[in-house]
Amino acid sequence: MPIVAGLRLSREEALELGSILTREGSDRPARLLLRALTSGQDFVALTTDDKEEIVAALDRRPTTLVELRRALFDELNWQRQGLAPPRRARGIGSVASRNEHERVNVAWV
Repeated sequence: MPIVAGLRLSREEALELGSILTREGSDRPARLLLRALTSGQDFVALTTDDKEEIVAALDRRPTTLVELRRALFDELNWQRQGLAPPRRARGIGSVASRNEHERVNVAWV
């Protein structure tokens, strides 16, 4: 089962995503995904363009792949900001006053 954007996809999800990408004309990311699935690779390395094509394809369809779209969307936004993590003040005050519902960007390397 391949891992895309830090999320492990089931065989059915990977095949569904490959089918959606092929119908949308996004052959490169579809081939990468299906190659990883058939060869047993754990990780699928995607370029920024590949990620944008997947996000666009998933945006137009209600699927079970909502979590993948969200992860890729967050990752792309983070990359567009120059790979800089969120700025935080130093010291115990910044940790103690942190909002419980604050979103933090995480990169999967």
